[in-house]
Amino acid sequence: MKGEGLETVRVREQLRSLIESYKIGDLMTTQYEAVDPEMTISDVVARMRAMDLHEIPVVEDRNKLAGVVSYGSLLKRKNLPTGTKAKSVMENPPEVTEDSKITEVAESIVSTGYREIPVVRGRKILGIISREDIVGIIPDIRELRSIPAKEVMTKEVQTVTSKDSLKRAIELMGKLDVRTLPVVDSADRMVGIVGVKDIVNYGWASRNSETVGEISGRSNPVDIDIGSLSIDNPVTVGPETLIGEVARTMIDRKISTLPVVENDTLKGILTTYDLVELVASFKSRDVVYVQITGLEEEDRHSLEVMDKEIETELKKIAKLSKPMLFTLHVTKHNHAGNVAKYSLHGRLITEDKIFVAKAVEWNLIKATVETMERIQKMVKEMKESRLEHRRRSKS
Repeated sequence: MKGEGLETVRVREQLRSLIESYKIGDLMTTQYEAVDPEMTISDVVARMRAMDLHEIPVVEDRNKLAGVVSYGSLLKRKNLPTGTKAKSVMENPPEVTEDSKITEVAESIVSTGYREIPVVRGRKILGIISREDIVGIIPDIRELRSIPAKEVMTKEVQTVTSKDSLKRAIELMGKLDVRTLPVVDSADRMVGIVGVKDIVNYGWASRNSETVGEISGRSNPVDIDIGSLSIDNPVTVGPETLIGEVARTMIDRKISTLPVVENDTLKGILTTYDLVELVASFKSRDVVYVQITGLEEEDRHSLEVMDKEIETELKKIAKLSKPMLFTLHVTKHNHAGNVAKYSLHGRLITEDKIFVAKAVEWNLIKATVETMERIQKMVKEMKESRLEHRRRSKS
């Protein structure tokens, strides 16, 4: 291995050790809200709304964890009576203990999409570890806090207008596997933001909604404009804003999503998920962590070929910069004649930098190959640019 490579590995190992010196037992919140397995979903959502939670533990015998109820799972359920018991819709969360490494917990949050995960000892719940708890370490670590927002943000952002319907927002959230959408005007200027929490809260507050299907727009959807639910004048940051400041803003303002705006134009979006993903990339692993989301059941037969294409390109990239974590989200658009078009969004975190690429194709495999080739090209250009800079410095 060349000296430069050895130095990169050494620095990264030191940074990993620093990140993992933060203990879950110290970061977790010991005061937490919980619900009983027999509580109705309408009461559970009321509790979540009142406490500003996206997930809530279901406990029995006072402090024994039985499961978790999440906004995400509720939004996906069809025609679920609001009188349904919590025990019927709860999920099993990842197991997190007070001794779990923060990078492992960050990876669990990335893989599940959860915002809060119970911390347990056996079945006894000790507290809650949230995205915000993990993001809170970023301002303390120079190498992380000095990264500009433009290097971490998602650049290709799906938006809605204030005149779009509630149903459209729900469909987009489901397709894109996101929980927040920016609201723009006819000139694409940022005017607001709407989240899954706003939608679910509205649904349960409506006296006419008796099932989750009605609330989530799958059965007699409520016909209202997004403008009725969106938050006006949201907090934003600029492309050059350092993520240390981004993290502090998220924590201080209790917000999970920050649009990145320049001259009133939406340039990208940053979420606590993105920052937790950055922390997760430092987990020690023998192979690259790869996660594919958004793939519909009828397209899962393509998963094996997609995995092979991704693996092939990651091996090529590894010769230039060591890959640490790769996520790929698939959005399927059905057109006339039941012909599908695929939009893929890939994000690769290497030991040197974060790379983001998008491809749109009628063929899923072709879209996968194109996304990976674009990322490989960006990594190659980054490497060549650094070599050229080094040559000029020596001359």
